[in-house]
Amino acid sequence: MASGLWTGLASKERRGGRCSRMGIQERRAREKEGRREAILRAAIEAYVEEGYHATTMEKIAERAELSRATLYLYFKTKDEIFVHAITAHSGYFGDLLEDLSVRCRSGAQDLLTRLWDAFQAFYRSDPATFNATLYFHQEEILRRLPPELRRLLDRSGTRNYRFLCAIMEQGVRAGVFRQCDPRTLAEFVWTTFLGIVHLENSKRAMGRKNHLETTWELALEVLGKGTAP
Repeated sequence: MASGLWTGLASKERRGGRCSRMGIQERRAREKEGRREAILRAAIEAYVEEGYHATTMEKIAERAELSRATLYLYFKTKDEIFVHAITAHSGYFGDLLEDLSVRCRSGAQDLLTRLWDAFQAFYRSDPATFNATLYFHQEEILRRLPPELRRLLDRSGTRNYRFLCAIMEQGVRAGVFRQCDPRTLAEFVWTTFLGIVHLENSKRAMGRKNHLETTWELALEVLGKGTAP
């Protein structure tokens, strides 16, 4: 009887030890993820306030309240940090497009408006990272990135492009959009949105009045007429 009691206690202690180790591992994983997110956010904040060229690993570490040695355990270059921040934000956009792609199968009414709303939600969720995305997709920036970082951007963009094309294809099939190549339509609508953001960013940098919201409204109206069958 005593032997069985001690065996049971030992078993409980082993289970307790495993649970304790799991708890420690989970806490460390959360702490690690928290530091990683702090690094990404610090890089974007530095980009907004100081620009890409003035942003250094030292400044990112300082903003994230980490030592340089700790920062280098997570990322080796500032470009790596920026690309991971961009792809994380792009993943959110992909989720928005995937959700719309699924929902529009049951009805394509107001599809362009719903898509435009998704574009705006993507921008408004994090304008700073959105603008960093525009910067990193310039031809000269892409060319100098290491191949592995270009592949990360490409995979992220390809996923979003696939969902966007699927949405346009459903709209063309449903008669919401004119008969045309859905890929061309997807690129046309998306680059219209990007162009407006880029223009308004330039105006803001020059100290001129911003008309982002009203320009978005007019663009949606014009696109609606131009894409109608």
